[in-house]
Amino acid sequence: MEDLYLKKANKETTRALYQLFFTATFFILCITIIFEVILAGIQVRTPKFFGYSISYVPTESMEPTIHADDYVLFHEANFDNVGVGDIIIYRSNSGRFIIHRIIEKTNEYIICQGDNNPIPDSENIYPDMIRGKYIKTIKALDIFSGGINRNLVYVGLIILFFLLIITQVASLIIKSKTDALKKKTEQNNKEKELLLKELRNQILAEELEKLRNKKKENEKGE
Repeated sequence: MEDLYLKKANKETTRALYQLFFTATFFILCITIIFEVILAGIQVRTPKFFGYSISYVPTESMEPTIHADDYVLFHEANFDNVGVGDIIIYRSNSGRFIIHRIIEKTNEYIICQGDNNPIPDSENIYPDMIRGKYIKTIKALDIFSGGINRNLVYVGLIILFFLLIITQVASLIIKSKTDALKKKTEQNNKEKELLLKELRNQILAEELEKLRNKKKENEKGE
């Protein structure tokens, strides 16, 4: 019985440790994402996670490949690993982020043009202007299209992550209190069992003592 109780206790302890590990990992991940979103806003760039970023496309310059109001996924890239035909995101001299296709590359700079534009971009793109290379359009984010400010999307994501963190912490607190209450209940039950056992032993001892006394009285009477 004791071995079974120990096994059960060890199993519950292991489960609690796993839950604590995943909760802590999730918490750290959420804090990292929030910090990166805030830092990206300060540095005037798109948030970046493990080299990947998401950017909003406000114009029709890349149609039909990329439509206006699309959200696209791109990865970090530099001058050496992009070439003619690739779609890149770069920061223009005016400070705007532009997603266009490379139509020409020299040893010093790149020339880009939107698929839907009749002429190339008016400025040459130098290595320090390149921010990343287009991977795919994220259709799942179409719900945020239609002129919604992308900052609202980031704020919404931050709120969502905070809610998830609060949910995880609340779940951990509730579980901790539940486990403590369960442990206390089990301890009380054990104490009751010990008390009942002592009472049974006491009653049994009293009954045995009565029998002995009665036997002695009978022996004296004879």
